Amino acid sequence: MERWAPAWSAESWDKVGLQVGDPAAPAPKVWTALELDEPLLAAALEAKVALLLLHHPVLFQPLEQLRVDSPATARLIKAASEPLAIFAAHTNLDSAPGGVNDVLGERLGLSELTPLVPAQNQDIAKLVVFTPPEAMEEISRALFDVGAGNIGDYRECSFAAVGVGSFWAPPDGHPYLGRPGEKEMLEELRLEMVVPAGRVPQALDAIRRTHPYEEPAVDVYHLRQSAPGFGMGRVGSLAAPRRSEVFAAWAAAELEAGWAHLGGRAPEVIERVAVVGGSGGDLLPQAAAAGAQLLVTGEARHHTAEQAADLGLGILCLGHYQTEAVIVEPWARRLRRELTDQGLVSTIEPYTGGIDPWRPVVPEEE
Repeated sequence: MERWAPAWSAESWDKVGLQVGDPAAPAPKVWTALELDEPLLAAALEAKVALLLLHHPVLFQPLEQLRVDSPATARLIKAASEPLAIFAAHTNLDSAPGGVNDVLGERLGLSELTPLVPAQNQDIAKLVVFTPPEAMEEISRALFDVGAGNIGDYRECSFAAVGVGSFWAPPDGHPYLGRPGEKEMLEELRLEMVVPAGRVPQALDAIRRTHPYEEPAVDVYHLRQSAPGFGMGRVGSLAAPRRSEVFAAWAAAELEAGWAHLGGRAPEVIERVAVVGGSGGDLLPQAAAAGAQLLVTGEARHHTAEQAADLGLGILCLGHYQTEAVIVEPWARRLRRELTDQGLVSTIEPYTGGIDPWRPVVPEEE
């Protein structure tokens, strides 16, 4: 999950990662689901699931009490006591390539999808260490083992360049090469690789444990760079222009939305559509700037529809649940492929018994 939807790509206010359970515990059986409720908890415990992967975090606001007479915290206590681990991938799974918004866009027939708000990776550092050639392999292995050298789907990425290092060792020193009290000039390698910023302390410790020098020279550069494919929302094109009212009705049926609200002022015929799973009305200006004629999301405020009319595009609300539940089955499929490719064994299944907490009111005769 960290390789696909890394924590750095979540919004700063979000709470993601392992929220309940032991990170070292085995996970022979895993379910993906949208959110935790009583039916899911009961089904997971009966099926002896070891790990739930949820889109909605179970811990969001700081807990003031942990009581069994409060349904929300009682579920956490029960899960922890079984034990049943719970992992949350929220806005990071919205942002990630192949995540919620890509799946939503594809379900609605969009192609050439790009992020509405591209993400910038602010959680990556470049680490540079100078080493004698014979020590490079051991140092590299120690850094790879703590998470350095990962670029996208590629592993153990590094770069080394040959140079000449100079130093003067103190008279009472014990240099690995050269003699105390003399100036030395020796061939060295400049070894560099990227490392998650949160793993820099572990990387520095790995260098200290494996480097032969008394005082290894290390540089750490914190990077701010674009992250291709990551970002909030998506915008794409329909295969052929469609009437906006017809597309809205088809989209509601495709997502099995019990209700649909169309606001703003969409043109009669549309071909460029933006999507934001969940609550995406705040990205309306970005959708307009990207040339979208319609924004599809789960829910939005009253004034967002008025703003859409002012901006000259439509906004289609199909339900928070409906626009995010689309990820549950693709999530499980992707993880099954990942585990197979890595030779790991775990059963991963989607939980498809979730229901929308909102339901339409159907008039009844008295």
